[in-house]
Amino acid sequence: MKKSTISRVNTAVILAAGMGIRLRNVIGFCPKGMLKVDGKSIIVRSLESLKKEGIKRVVIVTGFQESKYIEYLQPNNKLPKIEFIHSPRFAETGSMHSLFVAKNYLNENFLLLESDLIYESRALSLVINYNGPDVVLASGKTGSNDEVYIYGKDQEECSESEESYNIVSGKIVAISKKPRPNMLIQGELVGISKISMNLFRLMCGQHEENLTFPCSNHYEECISEVSSKQMVPFLRVSDLVWTEIDNQFHYDRAIKKIYPRIIQQETIKREGK
Repeated sequence: MKKSTISRVNTAVILAAGMGIRLRNVIGFCPKGMLKVDGKSIIVRSLESLKKEGIKRVVIVTGFQESKYIEYLQPNNKLPKIEFIHSPRFAETGSMHSLFVAKNYLNENFLLLESDLIYESRALSLVINYNGPDVVLASGKTGSNDEVYIYGKDQEECSESEESYNIVSGKIVAISKKPRPNMLIQGELVGISKISMNLFRLMCGQHEENLTFPCSNHYEECISEVSSKQMVPFLRVSDLVWTEIDNQFHYDRAIKKIYPRIIQQETIKREGK
């Protein structure tokens, strides 16, 4: 896949305001991103991976237990520069409002990540190096029991990639957990995207226009809504290994199944097998 200097990003935003209620029996009253897999928190895993990919600045939008993040993520030369932005109404809003409160701190294209993910390192590099200012990463079927589907059209194989048989791009028509009978499912939302300022302004405008409290609107719903005004591509990596960790089932599955597969894939890649 061609690399584009135009689409290169230096900033990432991590949405980390959620209360993690369904993980209380695992992590107690700590934010989800502090959940540890193999001795390392999942947010530190993302931060280290972002630095390896050349990301210089990370904006973390906090809410629940913000002070724990600030104390936990002290300045560290292994991590990018971190800025914390607090979403004061986190308990009654969804992820789009968390992104919305960061609008005055963002003035260039950025990566957008959810805080409760573990994933292969290539997920970041494929999104960062996608030849365009916007892209939403998708995967094949995961069996997570909490799927968010990307519906789309205009499939085309990314023939310039040595992994082209597993990578397909196209245009997003909708993103939803709900069935869309007349639309084709193209993949499952991973939670890693590249967002241009043009798309971000459209998303913020859509959110602000419909904003009332409480507001459960999520960022992917905004992308879905504005995709009729601006073309937003998806990039499906059919064999990508990843998971969100949003409840006990996800956590057990991550420890027993997904993380070992990620290690296996990373080892194969490193050894060039």
